[in-house]
Amino acid sequence: MHDCCTCEDSHFVRLVRRRDQDGFGRVHPCPACAGSPALAESPERVAVRMRIPAKFRESRIATWQPDNGRPRLAAQTYVVRWPPEKPLLLLSGNKGVGKTHLACGILHEVFERHGQRGQFWPVVDLLDRYRATFDEDRATETVESVDAQLRQCAVLVLDDLGTHKSSEWAEERLFRLIDERYRDLRPLVVTTNAGLLELPDRIKSRMSDGSCSTLVNVSGPDRRTPADS
Repeated sequence: MHDCCTCEDSHFVRLVRRRDQDGFGRVHPCPACAGSPALAESPERVAVRMRIPAKFRESRIATWQPDNGRPRLAAQTYVVRWPPEKPLLLLSGNKGVGKTHLACGILHEVFERHGQRGQFWPVVDLLDRYRATFDEDRATETVESVDAQLRQCAVLVLDDLGTHKSSEWAEERLFRLIDERYRDLRPLVVTTNAGLLELPDRIKSRMSDGSCSTLVNVSGPDRRTPADS
């Protein structure tokens, strides 16, 4: 039983639009529950809740500029049919070619099209979050509560896999996270400067499974300014 029969408590509806009309394919606030607190948030606040960095608050798939069109097409395919037929997406390539822009564009558009929130986590920051649970005197959460919170994400973005300090513990923690979404067929987007063959074997086996994963090489020059490097 849903409180709102119009949107089935998603708080969003998709209006009937022709392909050439503005708003085609996007979701809009449900008119039947317009007073809901879930709809009171500004786009900026939604981006903050999804942990999208300020630099990428305006990033969309359509605004991705590099000449190589295959990554853009792969990202568009990923968000249009939801949930995606292949829920794991690996964006690999040199630094500065636009991988994070595409990943944040996916987060934005999954919310705008389907009303579902994801989260963006640099791998280094996520591992620090897990480590903080070890401090019994200061910890405000547990490993289990972190896992539970991440499990609720409609799509999880892990940014810069491979730039963290390698250890048996870090590899195990990341493998468990990736493996769970792999087994449950839950959307996961991973960006990395490393090639597939450079990833740890167990992670590589999950991200290279062609039945549920898409591998995209993002090529091009480093488009960041010196201050971004």
